[in-house]
Amino acid sequence: MGLRSLIQKPSAVQRIMWLARAVSAVAFVVGMFLAAQAAAAGNTVGALLFMAISVAYVLATWVSPLSPVPWIAIGGMVAVFVVLDPGVISITLAAAAGVLFWMRGRKRSSSIDTSTLHPVAPDAVMRGAEQPVDELVAMGWRQAGAYGFESLATRVTASVLVHPDLDRHAQITDMVASIESRFDDGRILITLNSGRASLPPNYLTNDLPGASPAELAGDHQRALDLLVAFGVTPLQVPEHTIVSEAMASEVETIQWSTDHVSGGLFNFGTGAGALDGSPQSTARIEAWIADTKVDQ
Repeated sequence: MGLRSLIQKPSAVQRIMWLARAVSAVAFVVGMFLAAQAAAAGNTVGALLFMAISVAYVLATWVSPLSPVPWIAIGGMVAVFVVLDPGVISITLAAAAGVLFWMRGRKRSSSIDTSTLHPVAPDAVMRGAEQPVDELVAMGWRQAGAYGFESLATRVTASVLVHPDLDRHAQITDMVASIESRFDDGRILITLNSGRASLPPNYLTNDLPGASPAELAGDHQRALDLLVAFGVTPLQVPEHTIVSEAMASEVETIQWSTDHVSGGLFNFGTGAGALDGSPQSTARIEAWIADTKVDQ
């Protein structure tokens, strides 16, 4: 599988980020001014609400742009303010919150600069990822290669390791570890330790927040065992193509989140839970298998 066309240029990403931050800075200044006005008029509730909204804007666009918490807080506070004061100021705040929500989706979909995506030294390991990589190697996995990219001005190296059976591979950075298996109909099972990913519908997620690579490996095997009961078995992928497959997956997920901005706005991560044979996970597996919209 070859890499898809590049998704977004760095300049476009920077424009979106700086525009969002400019809006949040203006909202902060205006909000603090209105808080002071409300306090002077004896409206303590209004003053506190204006201050809280102002701080939430800054948190949402500067401190934690991908976290859902500030956005949920903004939505709740703006809703309360519209009820208390359905005037021009509250409607303006609501509109600003909507614009920033849209910007959050754009930032989420473009957090990786695909123009910097490239293979690196086959044995490259990101600082801080040495222990997870060693953990899988001790279990018999082999490092098939590595690739690098820039994400929010940070240089990231993803080490790609392959299982002896060649039916799964792992991608390890200092923060995120995942294991993928591919199937002949274009579907992918991914077991990952971070709920921040925004993934296309052909991905069946097995979510284990904070899990170690060894734990991911064990649960990935259990998920594969579950799929066997549904008549679904993974492909063996030639080792020399593993890195290009991993890079293509990276581009695929960025492409999807870029083309589905509304999903990026309200999808705060995979978060569907582990595949454990429960009725909920069984329903997810059945829906994944029944999906006829997967590219062949």
